[in-house]
Amino acid sequence: MTEDFRPVIGKTVIETLTSGMYDDARFVFREYIQNAADQIDVAFENGVLRQKSDGKIDISINREEKKIVITDNATGIESSQVLRFLGDVANSQKEKDKRKGFRGIGRLGGLGYCDRLVFETSASGESVKSIMSLDAKQLKFLIADASINLDASAVISIVTNVEKQYSDEKEHYFKITLLNVSPKLLDVDSVRNYLSMVAPVPFDDQFSFGSEIKKHLKKNNINIDEYSVFVNDVQLYKAYTDKFIDDGVLSEWLAVDFFDVRDENAELLAIGWFGFREQSNLVLSSKNMLKGIRLRKNNIALGDEHTLDRFFKAARTNQRIIGEVHAINNNFIPNARRDYFNDNKTLQIFEEKLTELFAEQNLENRIGHVASNLHRRLQEIEEYKKAQTKFEQRKGKFDSQTEEEQFLENLKVAEVIARKAVSTINKISVKAKEDTRIATLYHRITADKDIVISSSKDLSSNIYDPPIFKKLSKSEEKIVVAIIDIIDKSLKPDQAKVLREKIIDKFN
Repeated sequence: MTEDFRPVIGKTVIETLTSGMYDDARFVFREYIQNAADQIDVAFENGVLRQKSDGKIDISINREEKKIVITDNATGIESSQVLRFLGDVANSQKEKDKRKGFRGIGRLGGLGYCDRLVFETSASGESVKSIMSLDAKQLKFLIADASINLDASAVISIVTNVEKQYSDEKEHYFKITLLNVSPKLLDVDSVRNYLSMVAPVPFDDQFSFGSEIKKHLKKNNINIDEYSVFVNDVQLYKAYTDKFIDDGVLSEWLAVDFFDVRDENAELLAIGWFGFREQSNLVLSSKNMLKGIRLRKNNIALGDEHTLDRFFKAARTNQRIIGEVHAINNNFIPNARRDYFNDNKTLQIFEEKLTELFAEQNLENRIGHVASNLHRRLQEIEEYKKAQTKFEQRKGKFDSQTEEEQFLENLKVAEVIARKAVSTINKISVKAKEDTRIATLYHRITADKDIVISSSKDLSSNIYDPPIFKKLSKSEEKIVVAIIDIIDKSLKPDQAKVLREKIIDKFN
């Protein structure tokens, strides 16, 4: 390389690092929460916070003023370090195998969605607060104007202003303010929903399996980071709940189960859990944000509900259940978009083992198919029982001998189907003794269901009561009854009924 060669990083790269890198504008909140969580960890480690749970991340969204404020009570940044921490781009000093954010580009995210981005911070023990303001509106103008020949660093320098003000020595905080914000970031409910599936927040008490999951992780010496995050004074929790409405139908999670992803040396790469329900044979609706086993690192989601679809034999299987895979190994490095990991040997082993694991778990058959099988077989038994009841109710009320015989014939067919259904259910009950998941489904779906059926042979026959013809002699009556029988067997039921009633009326 020529010694005097100095590569220029074009100004348009700033667009890529802000709005151009992500599909969902709400990533802005995830990035700022991620950075705040890192500083809460540091504050705890350095004794600024007595315990990690004392840390708080507060998000205020003012739709009318088009303003967003994100504040944390972590370490803050010392005034002498502000330019190094906030001024440099993609030059983070964080340890990438220890901290959640380590690239130094996440803080720029807000630039693509507001007119002004302001960072305000004060560190404990300092009587000064630092305020760094970036003019995002001017930044967009400078980038768009092709006649302005500046590189990325020069553009950032032009739009950035830093000032110092007095602050109480006891204060330690970091505050981000976005002014004249894009409407994409001002929908409070949308932001809450997004963060409840993405952010490192605790399980809600309404999800009774949350404590079971945490206990299992702790048993494996894994502590999942959780932080107190508030949006407009409402604390966020993971959106999982025991019961929910999907396409107008009430569903309930029956149980959760766990799995480990290990390499050839039995070293733990990741640990996961998944929940299943009585309707595990049905894919959750596209509007249901709970669906899918989701990938997480440091309890922050990577990608979305479809990220792990490709590791199942059938992608739809992942859309029938809920769950999480927590990547544990430090060699997992989230990519810049935070929708997956950078490729390396650890990732390759993880993908291979996860594919094998899901095939071995056979969730498609052990859960979805079992649930579907049980529901269908119970329905077949119920249909037979209803047909039996209907037959008993119609005793003496059949319009003809032919109709009675046809009903009995259909009942015998339904009985054969019902008996096969009982046999299938009994086979599943045997499998349930060896598989806790099948046992959970079996007991829940068959609970209080009567699968004992009586034979159609036990039903009384010859209950058809032929009509009486007052105007006919016994011999004439036999002839007319025979004619009616021919009509019943030759015509459609509704046509036969019309003729039958006319004949009966004629001779009475």
